[in-house]
Amino acid sequence: MMQEKIIEKGILDIKIKDINKMSEEEYALARKNSFGGSDSSVLCGVNLYKSMEQLITEKKSKFLTEEEKEVGKKPVVIKGRELEPIILMKAEKELGTEICKPTDMYVFKDTPCLTLNFDGVTEIGNDLIPIEAKLVSKWGEKYYNKSKTIEENREVEMQVEGSTLDEHIKKKALHIGIPPYYYTQCQQEMMGLNAPYCYLACQFDDSWTFKMYLVKADPYVQNMIKVIADKHKDEI
Repeated sequence: MMQEKIIEKGILDIKIKDINKMSEEEYALARKNSFGGSDSSVLCGVNLYKSMEQLITEKKSKFLTEEEKEVGKKPVVIKGRELEPIILMKAEKELGTEICKPTDMYVFKDTPCLTLNFDGVTEIGNDLIPIEAKLVSKWGEKYYNKSKTIEENREVEMQVEGSTLDEHIKKKALHIGIPPYYYTQCQQEMMGLNAPYCYLACQFDDSWTFKMYLVKADPYVQNMIKVIADKHKDEI
């Protein structure tokens, strides 16, 4: 089974078994005591909506605020959740490989303040490759370059660019054609599987077009996610 293969990599342990059995509120509360993949953009300073200070305040609160509850009720969030199986099915067809949906929440053995959930994982050769599924809203579409191809993504050089972490991330994301805040999420997922690359599978809501991007492993960003998370672990 895919879950067993993920654990066999030796990087992750299971933190919570079968999160599908949890209510939305239980799941949201369980995410408060660690930094998940969606928090990586805040850790790296490339999140458009939330600062590190705001994230820490949110994590320290061991109940859901009205604002947090409202996020889950947004139409784009509901649509993204309900369309995820369709997006993964389209990715399967394009890649010609079976994609599994792991149902556990994982924790990094060497950095227990970091956790992961996977939208999908596929096996290509000897590697486990994460698949991140995204429904892109009409507003969010401007942060993507649809002309970029997977072949071009493979050619992106992974040397450090810029003088700061956020500059580097923004430059790499620009080369690939995706938002910086999803570049970091892909890096955290790759780190958990020691994967050489990740696929970002995007369904564009307004045009109803589907496109996949390949994101290569970035050791610099992966290391910084661990360093920054570890620095703030006692604050949450």
